Amino acid sequence: MRWKIITVNSVVIVLLGVFLSALLWTQLKSLVANEAAIVSDASQAVSAANAQLQLDALQVERWLANQVNEPALREPFELAVREARAEAATKQANGLREAAIQTPALAGLHPAVVAFVDINGLSLGRNGNNLMRGEDIGKAHPGMKEAIVHGQTGSETWFAPNLSQQWLVSFAPVRNASGQVLGSVIYGTPLNDERMTRTIEKTSGGAIVVAVEGPKGIEKAAKSKTVDATAANAIAEGPLAESVKGAMRFDAAEKLVGGPKDWIYVGAPLGGYGGTKAVLIAVSPASVMDVGGVFYAIFGMVVLGLILVGIAGWLLGNYISKPVEELEEGLLQILNGRTDVRFEIEHAVLGGVVFRINTLLNQLMGVQEDDTDEDGRPSLAPSTNAFQGALDVDAPAAAASAEKVDPAVASALAAEPAEQYYARLFQEYVNAKRSIGDAVDHITKDSFVERIRQREAEQSAKSGRPVRYQVQLRGREVNLLAVQLP
Repeated sequence: MRWKIITVNSVVIVLLGVFLSALLWTQLKSLVANEAAIVSDASQAVSAANAQLQLDALQVERWLANQVNEPALREPFELAVREARAEAATKQANGLREAAIQTPALAGLHPAVVAFVDINGLSLGRNGNNLMRGEDIGKAHPGMKEAIVHGQTGSETWFAPNLSQQWLVSFAPVRNASGQVLGSVIYGTPLNDERMTRTIEKTSGGAIVVAVEGPKGIEKAAKSKTVDATAANAIAEGPLAESVKGAMRFDAAEKLVGGPKDWIYVGAPLGGYGGTKAVLIAVSPASVMDVGGVFYAIFGMVVLGLILVGIAGWLLGNYISKPVEELEEGLLQILNGRTDVRFEIEHAVLGGVVFRINTLLNQLMGVQEDDTDEDGRPSLAPSTNAFQGALDVDAPAAAASAEKVDPAVASALAAEPAEQYYARLFQEYVNAKRSIGDAVDHITKDSFVERIRQREAEQSAKSGRPVRYQVQLRGREVNLLAVQLP
C-alpha cells in the first residue's frame, strides 16, 4: 500500500517538475536572451554616458573661458625671462586648480593637471611641480595647437601611458589687452575607472568602457566598476579590437562583432573631445540571467517534494496498512476456531467497516450485542423484535394451553377493560424480565402493545375466537401465553 502511494505521488511530482521546467524555458528563453532588447539598452547606456561626458567638457570650457579673462593669467606669457615665465605659469596654474576645487559647478571634475601653453604649443609650466616645462605639447596634440592659433576653446582625449597622460583635457585661449592670442590654459580631468563609474551612476547605470587607439593598438583606458574584467580585456584582442577601431567612424551606437559569445558589445565614438580618438563601449551579458539557476531551483523543489512524498506516503501507508493487517490476523484466528475474537480498532476511515464486521460476527455466532451507551441506555431505537421470542408460540401450543387455562381466568381476561389489560400485561412482562436479569430499558409500552395487538389478531384469525395473552415464567424464560376467551 505505502509503496503504491509513494510511487503514484512521486510520478506526479516529477511530471509537474518537467512541465514547469518546459513552461519556464519557453517563456524565459526569449525574455532573458532577447538580443535586440539587450542591444537597445546598451545603446541607450552609451548615448547617456556620451552625453554626460560632453556636458562635463562644456562645463569646464565655459568655466575656463571666464577665468582666462583675468589679467593675472597673462603674466606667464608676457614675462621676458624663461624661468620667470615658468614660475609664473606654475603659480597661476596652482591658483586655477584651487579655484576649480572651490567651484560647486565643477564638483567631480577637479583637475589632475592645469598647465599654460604658448601659441606655438610649448608648455610654460603646470601646477604642483616643474614637469612639462618646455615640452612641445602642440606636436603631440596638433588639434589643440590649431585651436589655440584660431583662439578657440575645445576638449580632447589625451592617452599616453608612457608620459602618465590619461586625461580628458579642455582648453581656452588667453588673450592680451588688444585681443591677440598669447596661448592657452589646459585643464585635464582624470580618465579612470572612478570617473566612468561616477558617469554611469549619473546616467543609465550600465557598464561602460572607454577604449582608445594607442601605440599598441586598441587599448582599454578606463571602465566603470560594473564591467566584468574578462569582458573589458577582450576589447583589445582579436576581431573585437578591429571592430572597436571601426566604431570610431560610426555616427551612432552600433553593435560590435568579434567578441566573446557570452557578451554583447555596443560602441559609439566619444563626442566633444577632439574628433574620433576614443570609443565608448557598453558591455552587457548575452543573457539577462542564468536560466540554469531557475532549473536548479525547480530540481531542488522536485527532490524536496519526493522526500516529503516518501515521508507522507510511509506514514499514510502505515495508517491504512496497520488496521488492515490487524483485520487479516483477526479473521484468520476466527477461521481457526477463535469465535470470541472481536476487533477493537479506532480508525477515522476504517472504523465503520470494523463496526460492521463485529456486528456480522455477533449475528453469525448468535451473540447478543451490547447496544447500550456508557450509562446503560440503549443506543438504538426500541423495536417490537426485542420481545419477539416471547411471542413465538405455535398454534398447536396455543390450542393446548387454552385447554389448560382455568375458565375463570379466561373469563376474567375477557371482562378486563382493554387499556387496563394492556397496561397490566406490559408491567407483568417487564417485571418478569427483570426477575431473570434481562435488560428491559429498550422495551417501550407503545411498541409492546402494538406487537401484542398484532399477534392477538393473528391468533383470533386462526382459532375463530378472541385471544388475549398471559405472562408465564418458565425457569429462565419469559413467555407470553395465548388464552382463548369464552
